[in-house]
Amino acid sequence: MKEDSSSRLDSLILDLERVGAVKFGEFTLKSGLTSPVYFDLRVLVSYPKLLDTVSGLLLGISEISGDPVLCGVPYTALPIATLMSIKSDLGMVIRRKEAKDYGTKKMVEGKWEQGQACLIVEDVITSGGSVKDTAILLRDHGMKVVDCVVLLDREQGATENLRDAGISVRCLLSVSRVLEVLLREGRITAKVEEAVKTFIANNQTGGEATKVPDVLLSTFESRCEATKNEISKRLFQTMIRKQSNLCVAVDKETAVEVLKVVKEVGKSVAVIKLHADIIKDWTEHTQVSLKNLSAELDFLLFEDRKLADIGNTVRLQTSQFSAWADLVTVHALPGPGVVDGVKDASQGSPVGVLIVSQMSNAGNLFSPSYTQSCVKLGEERKDVVSGFIAQSRVSKDLGLLQLTPGVNLSESSDAGDQRYTSPDDAVRKLGADVVIVGRGITGAENQGTEAERYRAKAWEAYLTRTSQK
Repeated sequence: MKEDSSSRLDSLILDLERVGAVKFGEFTLKSGLTSPVYFDLRVLVSYPKLLDTVSGLLLGISEISGDPVLCGVPYTALPIATLMSIKSDLGMVIRRKEAKDYGTKKMVEGKWEQGQACLIVEDVITSGGSVKDTAILLRDHGMKVVDCVVLLDREQGATENLRDAGISVRCLLSVSRVLEVLLREGRITAKVEEAVKTFIANNQTGGEATKVPDVLLSTFESRCEATKNEISKRLFQTMIRKQSNLCVAVDKETAVEVLKVVKEVGKSVAVIKLHADIIKDWTEHTQVSLKNLSAELDFLLFEDRKLADIGNTVRLQTSQFSAWADLVTVHALPGPGVVDGVKDASQGSPVGVLIVSQMSNAGNLFSPSYTQSCVKLGEERKDVVSGFIAQSRVSKDLGLLQLTPGVNLSESSDAGDQRYTSPDDAVRKLGADVVIVGRGITGAENQGTEAERYRAKAWEAYLTRTSQK
């Protein structure tokens, strides 16, 4: 019987993957994190037999005693709970997400007795927040809520969180079981399995992990005191003076265009990001002009070179721009030598290293395990490393900055592979200290005005983030 039950669950997993209820790739979750796996169980309503199977299996693990009512967490679990109600001949109540402004204006619909037990039904749990909110509402309406059945547990701390809230959870499937079956059947690769497991391990929601990290609550003033990195201190001080955590990416191909944009936006930015190697007529006059503007308008210069070679080659490359650049990006693939190469080439004029640990373009090959390696390198070399280029918070170290690219107020993506997020989401949800904006500003008719608009939005988001309790 046990083998038969195991076989049924394996078949269910394969069916869920077949209909697209389990997807692998890059998905932005409600939390703002980018996940390598997504469970879209809303598609079950289009597959009646599969929906029927799920409801039957959930009933099988429910251990129902007495005469409880059922309640599906809106909205995906509602059809599952409805079928469970029909199969078991148990009553059901419906929780609304918002009250109606007409009729009875009830938040809970249906019939129940005071003190009657209610079994909550949910499709997927991550932190358990939706289940907990539902339980609180049902308890407020006189029901006894101590049990919940779930189709799939993402294994990120929900069962522990709900146990602490007095709710016992029984799950039909877990992420680990899903990965095991799909790997065995050749539906995913070992690399995909590793990426998902790493993401799950790094994004737990239980216990201390539910707290906002200190680095997100700390002011730039306190973080400036916490770092011994000269360039990081300068950047924190610049942001504080100008009340700006804005970096403008000036990706222009001629020196005249670059200098024109910098003059327009310089008063609003903390950092100007350049690709000097795409400027066709770059000369010593160009770099002198940029240095003069950075001193006059008070900002740092950032060469986005993304160095990725052996130490000696990186040293030679860095010597080409160390006289004018304050920051440079590197890839961590070569290991510590890439950091040493930058340090060796910039003894007289320090250059802060920014390690590219995540990217904002679709289809990039960055994995969670590689990101972890980038963070480890950065945290071990804080004398040279100023921070990370990342799409979500990767380090809790107070002295290391996160610069987040792909920020735009009006677009979600461009015509190519670039994906965008808003300044508020980048700072408050994704943990950015500095937002990097390119075409949202450089493509505007009035670049100075637009830069000031972005500065105000990003700084307001920082102030809101650090005021959280």
